[in-house]
Amino acid sequence: MKRFRAAFISLAVLTNIGIGVVSAVAQTNKVEPVTSCTTATLKGSYAFEGQGFGARVPAAFIGVLHFDGKGNFSGRHEESIGGNYGPSVEAGDYFIKDDCMGETRWTDHPPHTGLPPHNHTLALVVYSGGDAGHFLSIDMSPPGQFHREIPDPDIVFWGTFRRL
Repeated sequence: MKRFRAAFISLAVLTNIGIGVVSAVAQTNKVEPVTSCTTATLKGSYAFEGQGFGARVPAAFIGVLHFDGKGNFSGRHEESIGGNYGPSVEAGDYFIKDDCMGETRWTDHPPHTGLPPHNHTLALVVYSGGDAGHFLSIDMSPPGQFHREIPDPDIVFWGTFRRL
């Protein structure tokens, strides 16, 4: 009985030591953020480019955006949607959270597309101290809102931006 008790206590002690070691390793492997961002991180003029689909037709665009560091932006771009080329302007609001991710929102109506005014929401990630980033459309327009014959979301695009 004494041997069983000694073996059981030894096993319990070793298990506790093992759990402590695993916990210590897990804490040391925890990745802490090295950057903290705010809306002011995105300030100045940026070149941007992107591609995607508008009503399942290929789309591409390039342009310039101006961020004021306080949550407002404006800009213009040239776009081609299914070979239909034309300019567009945008102005709206944005925010950047502590983890360097954020969003922009605006409404546009590029006359060359024949679409009614529509809302855009972009997810952003900013890096290199606000010098560059990536974006992805997360538009909230319901499927078929602009093109009734297309059941999927009408507009999806992604791209990059870089401080000028």
